[in-house]
Amino acid sequence: MPVLLAISLSVYAQETKKADTAKTTKIEEVVVTSLGIKRQVRSLTFSSQQIGGDELTEVKTPNLLNSINGKVSNVQINKTNGGVGGSVRVVMRGDKSTRNSQPLYVIDGIPIINNTKGPNVDFYASMPDTGDVLSTINPEDIESINFLKGASAAALYGSAGGNGAVLIVTKKGKAGKSKLSYTTSLTLDKAYSLPKLQYSYLQSIPYDPAAGQTGSQQSWGTKGASKDYLKDFLQTGTTWVNNVSFQSGNEKSNNFISIGNTTNKGIIPTSVFDQYNINFRNSSKFLDDKLTLDANFMGSLQNSKNRLTPGSYYSPLVNLYWLPRGIDFDQFSGSNYSYLNSNRLLPAQNWWAIKPDGSFSVESQNPYWILNQNPVTTKNKNLYSAATLSYQINPWLSARVRGNYSYTTSDSQRNVAVYSLPVLLGGNDNGKLYKDVVESSSTYGDALLIGSPKITDDISLDFTVGGSINTQRYTSSSIENNLLVVPNLFTQNNLQWPGQNGNGISYLQYSTKKQVQSFFASANIGYKKLLYLDFTFRNDWDSSLSSASQNSFDYESVGVNAILSEIFNLPKPINFWKIRGSYAKVGMGLPPAFLTGSQIYQVNAGTVINPASSPVTNPAFPELFPKPELNETFEAGTELRLFDNRLSFDITYYNSIVSNQLLQAIEISSNLGFGTGRFDINAGKIQNKGFESSLSYKVFGGEKFGWTTTVNASANKNIIKELFPSSLKLSSDKTFVLTGGGYNRLKVGGSFGDIYGSVFKRDGEGRIIVDADGVPLRDENQVQYLGNPNPKFIIGFNNSFNIGKLGISFLIDGKFGGKVLGYTQAKNDQYGVSKASADARDNGGVSIPNAVYENGTPYNGLTDAEKYYSKVSGSIDEPYMYKATAVRLRQASISYTFDIKSKYMENATVSLIGSNLFFLYKNAPFDPEQVSGVNPGGVGIDMFGMPITRSIGLSLKANF
Repeated sequence: MPVLLAISLSVYAQETKKADTAKTTKIEEVVVTSLGIKRQVRSLTFSSQQIGGDELTEVKTPNLLNSINGKVSNVQINKTNGGVGGSVRVVMRGDKSTRNSQPLYVIDGIPIINNTKGPNVDFYASMPDTGDVLSTINPEDIESINFLKGASAAALYGSAGGNGAVLIVTKKGKAGKSKLSYTTSLTLDKAYSLPKLQYSYLQSIPYDPAAGQTGSQQSWGTKGASKDYLKDFLQTGTTWVNNVSFQSGNEKSNNFISIGNTTNKGIIPTSVFDQYNINFRNSSKFLDDKLTLDANFMGSLQNSKNRLTPGSYYSPLVNLYWLPRGIDFDQFSGSNYSYLNSNRLLPAQNWWAIKPDGSFSVESQNPYWILNQNPVTTKNKNLYSAATLSYQINPWLSARVRGNYSYTTSDSQRNVAVYSLPVLLGGNDNGKLYKDVVESSSTYGDALLIGSPKITDDISLDFTVGGSINTQRYTSSSIENNLLVVPNLFTQNNLQWPGQNGNGISYLQYSTKKQVQSFFASANIGYKKLLYLDFTFRNDWDSSLSSASQNSFDYESVGVNAILSEIFNLPKPINFWKIRGSYAKVGMGLPPAFLTGSQIYQVNAGTVINPASSPVTNPAFPELFPKPELNETFEAGTELRLFDNRLSFDITYYNSIVSNQLLQAIEISSNLGFGTGRFDINAGKIQNKGFESSLSYKVFGGEKFGWTTTVNASANKNIIKELFPSSLKLSSDKTFVLTGGGYNRLKVGGSFGDIYGSVFKRDGEGRIIVDADGVPLRDENQVQYLGNPNPKFIIGFNNSFNIGKLGISFLIDGKFGGKVLGYTQAKNDQYGVSKASADARDNGGVSIPNAVYENGTPYNGLTDAEKYYSKVSGSIDEPYMYKATAVRLRQASISYTFDIKSKYMENATVSLIGSNLFFLYKNAPFDPEQVSGVNPGGVGIDMFGMPITRSIGLSLKANF
């Protein structure tokens, strides 16, 4: 994601009015907005929602964004297969861009990069999710997080904030007594809601090692008893989180430092994760308190082993799901996964699918061999450093200079040992190495002049003018090599690069640099603290457009609000009522080096592979020239507080249209004058419209008993208004495949992320056509629309109680609507290992409603289960679409605070915590919100994903 500074609507908060009556209580509260500057809630002309740091750490989750699910309206969070430390996909107000719909992340007012390299939805995937920067941030270091959800608020941060912004404020020391805090938590992770498998029908062709017969991979054999080895294979995971923080300070200087560690043992044997964090922040005043220096450093190290990879080849779970029934897995498990080969004195695989001559009868591997002889490791390093220097020129004018440097690197490697599945080794027998290294950095600096001159007693003016420069660098290399000199020595200096034709040899290098220079200005005009008007302007010079006809772009926003409770004499129960509206136009540049020619080298067996596509430069088609993406958003909302501020309600309606989408590798007819090949164009319009609301009510507010309940609700409708320009003369049925997998596509009239796949063949009346055996036929014409994975309605129901020093809280959230595709279920059915396949056999076959033979004669019989699933499950996606609706008890906690008040300790809080405890409703045979990676495509597809887990444990927080 490009990291750009945005225009600052950074204004000093209006002078706080004394809360002389209940009518004004909390009206003057402030939230953190652009560039880390605090603004009064009453003056905001856009929607925002803030979460306190205590809410992030109430129930421990290693990635802080997983703690947000259900607590913020209209924020959709999908976790990946990466498990602890894995990436998180965040979308606010719906997907908007073919490139990336994730928001901009900001730490203490300064943008950071959050590059990720996640896997695609791929049956043959070899590398796992590598995690993201957000997973490296210690939740204990967070003071608050504010969500700016739309372009109206994102105009504060420029084009990088076109998808909204997540503003993270870190803790800092406070004047007064020094404070030492220690927190620890230990949670147990247990898999549940596993795929429903059968153990009552055996292998089709029995395994007979005495006769040298491996048997079949399918389990369509006779009745018999088979053990459930999956439950024994999966272990109870543990996550142990420890953190120590110290803060101290006086009126001139304060410090905050913390050290944290997260250690996880996953539910899959040998799967481990380790993370270490350090954070230091100092804020000091000089020159009679006119000069302030605020400096911050955060660093983290992550090491993980055997994160689950989507796909079948390297998944221990898939090879266990498909274990032919009747085979005794115990003779292959644990240390029995291998033996010493006497010829090469190397470990050789012990597995049912290996014939006496050493060849494999089917593409299957021992799960323990995969974990021990095909292991994958990931090492991540991340550092962030920033400094802000502020000078108060006079009582109403200040100057600010800031800068930051962020750096992240991820190094992943998979080793494929000798005697692994031959198709994985690619025809050579000394082993194979996969290695991916990603390195990215960002250098950012800005200078601001912030003023609040007094105009009159009734009119206020706050303004900001400034400029910024942001430079991003990104490099990656990817190695796949099966020509090891010394067998099973997995180092780069043991690789051969002969430059000859062969399989399993590739080397990809990618390096880019991008710079954005910006000028911005903003003004906020207030009238008697009851009317506010905002204006912003920004212009960016983006290096990605350096050779385009338009090498810079500007964007503007305007917003207004009115405090009706100050303008009118409203009924006494209404303490505060505000209405607001805003409009923003935000531009976005192209990917780094898109036009200037990035340094891309891809070598496969010594041959340089040219880029698959290029921009349109033919002067006869200027409308197809590369151009910035454009986001135009309108929003309107209102905020109410009633009954002595015990009840608060906020609702926003929004409508955004993002045009000039980047559509890459489009095949265009040669008769248009382009020549042959694929081209990249900017075209299309994607609309998102909907509402978001939040209702909070303090039912009881006493110290002996308190109860606060909060409901967040939102709905979003996404429509592809336009896609390909008419000048290309493409079919209206043509779709655009999103990056991340071939299932998610765009089509005019559809929605972002629509799932396309194979369907049943039907006659003119919509009846399913079957063959002579009653097996449905597949429509061979084209892939067709199956459904959309995104929820139509999202709700979160959060409750917190206090009974004296006893605290109880729970969160229920639901995502309603949408459909998802279960590829895992389809393959389990095909191999006859699913419970559904056994049930069909028990029932005498599969019933196919509304079916006919090819001659039109109705078919009312039962189709043989093996014939049905062997063909349908392997080739037709339609029957494996499920409702994505899911309602779950997301988290719960019971805590008690002991007031120690000794010489050394103030208090201690002990909590019983749980997360992802159980589903109140779920139709899909997997967790529908889990994704393979963070790419635009791949959402709503279960490709052998991580089993659902619940976590229960204890936590302790002690303050000294």
